Amino acid sequence: MIDRAVFADEVARQRDAHTVWDSLHEFRTLHWDGEQLTTGTLAAIVPSVPPNAYPALMTDVARGEILKQQEKRENTLHAFSLRFEAHAVMHDPDTATPEESAQYLRDRLERRFQQREDAVEILGVYLVDIHGRLWAGSKRRDTGKVEQHYYPDPARCPIGGGFIHGLRAAGVVTRATLHGLPMPSRLP
Repeated sequence: MIDRAVFADEVARQRDAHTVWDSLHEFRTLHWDGEQLTTGTLAAIVPSVPPNAYPALMTDVARGEILKQQEKRENTLHAFSLRFEAHAVMHDPDTATPEESAQYLRDRLERRFQQREDAVEILGVYLVDIHGRLWAGSKRRDTGKVEQHYYPDPARCPIGGGFIHGLRAAGVVTRATLHGLPMPSRLP
């Protein structure tokens, strides 16, 4: 198993390399040659692609990369990353009024966070390896504050959603088809 610091460094590198806001999102296939991590395929995602279409896009790119690896009889593909910009709103259901919670839910479902006065723009980087480990990094546009977290156990990861599920699906298929490791019984 590749040392987790290799992937933590990649998340930090992608986060720190992002210096121009309002840019395209990026999905990457990440390859390990035993010494260094490199990008195989870089898919730029245009704003017209809705976030709920990202999992299918990630699966298609991963499938293409897996097929290339199989043709070349290689197995360097070890991880996938997604770098994206989003608007976030902090919401604590324990302290919010029912009206505030209802408004938060409406805004989230209708993707209107960017219209709220309390929204902050963030850069997010998610990286999942073939073992299901997740690294998550972020940077706030307004303050430049950065964070990074590591979640070694997919079953105990506090974050989820379509982006994470798409990355994990690509990882488990790669795990089984290129590395001969067993598929998990389910995706967490």
